Amino acid sequence: MSLKNSMDEIRKRMGIEVVGEATCGECGKTFEITRRHDVVSDHCPHCLIKEEDDRLKQSLQDQQHNRHVRKYERYCSIPDDIIGKTFDDYTPHTSSQKQARAISERFVTGDMQEHSLVFQGSTGIGKSHLSYCIKQAFNEQGKTVIFIDTPEMMNRIKQSFGNYGDNYQEQLLKAMKNTDLLILDDIGAEYVKPDANGYESWAADIIFQIVNSRLGKQSIYTTNYTSKDLAKKYGMLSKRIISRMMSKAKVIKVDGEDQRLKGFE
Repeated sequence: MSLKNSMDEIRKRMGIEVVGEATCGECGKTFEITRRHDVVSDHCPHCLIKEEDDRLKQSLQDQQHNRHVRKYERYCSIPDDIIGKTFDDYTPHTSSQKQARAISERFVTGDMQEHSLVFQGSTGIGKSHLSYCIKQAFNEQGKTVIFIDTPEMMNRIKQSFGNYGDNYQEQLLKAMKNTDLLILDDIGAEYVKPDANGYESWAADIIFQIVNSRLGKQSIYTTNYTSKDLAKKYGMLSKRIISRMMSKAKVIKVDGEDQRLKGFE
């Protein structure tokens, strides 16, 4: 039995009747118009198959992309109090905070000459909040982001030979190098036992490896420290660290009161 005869037999069994032909206005192909139980079907099967094929391809691409994003998400360390926050949740209380929000929103659109940001200011004024909002916006654009708290990062690396695996540090630094956007939060807040000269050389070496690997790539750094404070902390590597952080970066100095302490006397 030929394919046509087989199709005719199947239609007969299902009560489907061919009532005409039409030419699809989309693909230009001719197809049969059918009727079953007084319901006429005049949809182009060629286009329906293509639409389903495109849907499946897009679904596969989305799954692959989500796996790719999750590969970087597992390295994130985000403060609980900012998870789920948006730009609308950020209420500026000073002119510098208002400017910080405006620059952050511009950074998301790519409407800036600088490709990196450095948020500098005291605690509780929204540096991490705005950085997190940028992360979410980049993720929505299909880009990979690592947002990592510097003290937590150092703790993880210290423990890497125990809980995280022997090659955790290598994997982490590679991921931080390759992600579309790196947000290194609270630089300088980590504590590492000083060396004989009073500098936190081990931490400085890790920080330098990270910022050096990010040259020419989009990065965001937040810190409560001034350049002099970082120089005291990181010693000989401090100038090189600061130089890498500042490369093609917009410095945003934010002031104001710690909103976490609001109402506390």
